[in-house]
Amino acid sequence: MATNIDDLFFLMTWFSQAKTTEQKLCIAGGQYLGFLLLLITSMLGAFGTFLIQKEWVGLLGLLPIYIGIKSLIMLYRSRSEQINVVGWLLKTAAITFANGSDNIGVYIPYFSTNSLENLMLILFMFLALVAVWCYIGNLLSNQPFIAQILERNGHIIVPIMLILLGVYILIKQGTVYYIF
Repeated sequence: MATNIDDLFFLMTWFSQAKTTEQKLCIAGGQYLGFLLLLITSMLGAFGTFLIQKEWVGLLGLLPIYIGIKSLIMLYRSRSEQINVVGWLLKTAAITFANGSDNIGVYIPYFSTNSLENLMLILFMFLALVAVWCYIGNLLSNQPFIAQILERNGHIIVPIMLILLGVYILIKQGTVYYIF
């Protein structure tokens, strides 16, 4: 939970923007897909077959920057972007994966120090907590005070938050310093 607290804010904003149950299910599915990609990447790293410098992992920060800038451009053009269900799934998975790039550095050593039995239990707990996180995110997005803020300002908050997240990932992983 500690490594994924920031996901809760994204989930709240996405759930507040989703209008149908199908869209909400795709958000949860995207959260699972992105988190599964993080776990698979971390497992491969823990087994020593996936050696990528953290500075290159930081390039994942470009993904939320791109999505944030694209959203701001769409907002500037005054078009309401209608996201289909596949769009919700892919957008959520991509941001979850990019946002979790810093978690890979925590998960790899943690996974590599556990037995296979413990690792299976850990993975099961992680996946169960994704459901809890989605439930809490949806629940919080329906609270009147939070819902009003997200409804009124979500179209501005989300793109800016995505751009800042991307910059944060690039800096935290050392990618900016590595490139320059």
